[in-house]
Amino acid sequence: MDTPNRIPAWRGPVLMCVASLFFAFLDTGTKYLAAGYPLMQIVWLRYVAQTLAIAIIFTPRMGTRLFDAHSFALQGFRGLCLCGGSVMVINGLARLPLAEATAVVFLAPVIVTMLSGLLLKEKARAMDWVAVACGFAGVLIIARPGGGLLTWAILFPIGAATTNAIYQIVTRLSRQSENAATSNFYTGLVGAIVLMPWGIAEWAPIPAGDLILVCAIGTVAAIGHLTITYALLAAPAASLGAYSYSQIGWATLLGWGVFLAIPDAMSWLGMLVIALGGILLSVPQLMRALTQRLGIRES
Repeated sequence: MDTPNRIPAWRGPVLMCVASLFFAFLDTGTKYLAAGYPLMQIVWLRYVAQTLAIAIIFTPRMGTRLFDAHSFALQGFRGLCLCGGSVMVINGLARLPLAEATAVVFLAPVIVTMLSGLLLKEKARAMDWVAVACGFAGVLIIARPGGGLLTWAILFPIGAATTNAIYQIVTRLSRQSENAATSNFYTGLVGAIVLMPWGIAEWAPIPAGDLILVCAIGTVAAIGHLTITYALLAAPAASLGAYSYSQIGWATLLGWGVFLAIPDAMSWLGMLVIALGGILLSVPQLMRALTQRLGIRES
């Protein structure tokens, strides 16, 4: 736990796909709760639950080291980025279908790839750009003109995409100094503190069953953000963009199963284009990993 930088680089894509599944569960639970409770109350309780989950899981192993951040300013800015993104995401989910809203949020990898060269000095390869371009094209197909998404509500997932991209860049910048569990503890704590006034002001009674769901999505959020932190520690941000698009597939399945929202033909086409981007990016990396494992020297 104390040496996250030793994570093998090939695990980055795998961890990103797993994190995407956790985030799809998070969005599904959030959308379900948003139908019956004030939005800010749900976001606030999710951050409270996320912070408590990190503390309960890691304090027995790390003790006070969990709270030992090297840069509180960086942690605070990182937390504000994610908090702002969460507020915009839940407003988008309350007004748009799950799969389509998730798809628009995935403009973030495009922004990450563009910013990573400027801020992180990480050179994106030609295949990175091709894969991300496929993902962006898939998003455009899903959120096409006349598809019912081009309303003012589309600004919420677009704003979330921007803040999520900055969040990922800041996470990558802090990879040398911050422990992953510490970073995610402060991420949750910042959100819980910032949103507390609105959460309390909009408070509505929550039955025990829904309160358990709130705690569950907070725990899922904690695990998901911890997983994505390790993914960003293991691999360059630009190379992980296409893998994060797998969340759209998870969101589609969950939206179908929970809300009976079946994507139309164009939405399915967009998702296939997004999947193509992930395949174009993953095949070369898998081949390199295989040749290294077999001890084959590349020509």
